Amino acid sequence: MIEVSVSGGIKVGGFDYQVDMSEAAHRDLLADNDSGQCDFRNKVISVDCAESPQQVSKVFIHEIIEAVNHVYCNDKIEHEKIQQLSFGIHQVIESLGLRFVK
Repeated sequence: MIEVSVSGGIKVGGFDYQVDMSEAAHRDLLADNDSGQCDFRNKVISVDCAESPQQVSKVFIHEIIEAVNHVYCNDKIEHEKIQQLSFGIHQVIESLGLRFVK
């Protein structure tokens, strides 16, 4: 498995997004009963790094799709569709031997 670190952040639509997998992010996400979150205003993608490596990668993909939906689609893609896309893309990425990590 090739592990791709996302700790340096990513660009979505020309915007720099910080990726937060800190202990503080873990506590905040746990309090909200979430595994991940995309803060469009502050350009921060938070992922609970206490999850399994596969789940961390899947959640990261989900949050990327949320950011793309916000920037390019004006939030027109329903959340259920984003969930379906993230599972499908995650399966393809994993089958290629790639995984997103801290």
